[in-house]
Amino acid sequence: MDHSESRPAGRPRDADADDRIIDAALAEYAAHGRAGYSLNGVARRAGVGKSSIYLRWRDKETLLVDAVHARADAPEVDTGTLEGDLLAVYSWLLQHFLTEAGWVAVRIAVDGAGEDATWAAPERVGAQHAMVLNQLWARATARGEIPGPDDSRVRIATRMMYGDLLLRAMVDRPQLAALDEAGRAEESRFVVAMLLRMLGR
Repeated sequence: MDHSESRPAGRPRDADADDRIIDAALAEYAAHGRAGYSLNGVARRAGVGKSSIYLRWRDKETLLVDAVHARADAPEVDTGTLEGDLLAVYSWLLQHFLTEAGWVAVRIAVDGAGEDATWAAPERVGAQHAMVLNQLWARATARGEIPGPDDSRVRIATRMMYGDLLLRAMVDRPQLAALDEAGRAEESRFVVAMLLRMLGR
């Protein structure tokens, strides 16, 4: 995790404090959402002074986005096929949305609905997922598996995949959490099979 842009040069790195603050930010947002998320609450949970947070992050939104990204563990996916890549990405997102960081990402998306454009957290959190998917579509285009990333079917497939994941993270969370690895793999294969049919594969 690198937040060097928001940390003054020369400050000794305290990885343990960084981790405590990141985990506290996620727990605070998961508990209270945007309306109740505060640096005072994060500092209390992390057992640090608020000044320690400001030495590392310039504001609470930057901390929140960095915290989600730090715990997302985005994969470097390149299986050689569109089907393999989609399975890997869908499986990753399914696992991610069951974690605390993933739940925070869901809450940010919900909290951002209808907000004015000045709150950038939803777009910044989603940028990590978009990067992974854009790379997937670019590889599939280079292999000739899809016409191109701007094809209408690709855009619809992307929305359907995210819509499925976000809805299930909000509505079916206990059932998803109860699935074992084999069950999650079966669910992933079913959804990816539908996406591939939509893409004409």
